[in-house]
Amino acid sequence: MTQNLEDPVELLLEVLRKGGHRVTSERVEVFGHLLGVQRPTTRSEIATEMRGKGIHAPTVYRTIDLFVALGVIQPMSSVSGDTTYELLPPFASHHHHFRCLRCGVTLAIDAKAEEKVLRDMEDGLPGVPLYHQMDIFGNCFKCLESLAATAAPSIGR
Repeated sequence: MTQNLEDPVELLLEVLRKGGHRVTSERVEVFGHLLGVQRPTTRSEIATEMRGKGIHAPTVYRTIDLFVALGVIQPMSSVSGDTTYELLPPFASHHHHFRCLRCGVTLAIDAKAEEKVLRDMEDGLPGVPLYHQMDIFGNCFKCLESLAATAAPSIGR
């Protein structure tokens, strides 16, 4: 979901420097992981992946907190209650989410019409928004098929 307008890593380096933060290999690795997964992911998932690269969990957690503060990523609550993180524009394309209440999957959706409504709302806000979230909750088609299959009456009984 990354946009190819500019190199996302170069954009990250610029954001870090402008914010007065050091560019470290650990920060670049965590960012690279987020670019690669292209889905909401938990701190522990990121930390597990980074452990294999020799980066300790506290460093990962501090990096995640920094990325949130700088507007690089946004925290989101998953259906299960876990906090997940994903990249914000310009590091990833802007999108919203469909969340399955049965299996917990989070899927990116395009919501252009809703974007106009949200932009219109921003004019009346008492501050400057950094980002917003819109989630639609329901049952995914895979779960609906599973539900239909288990609810179907048995033939020949």
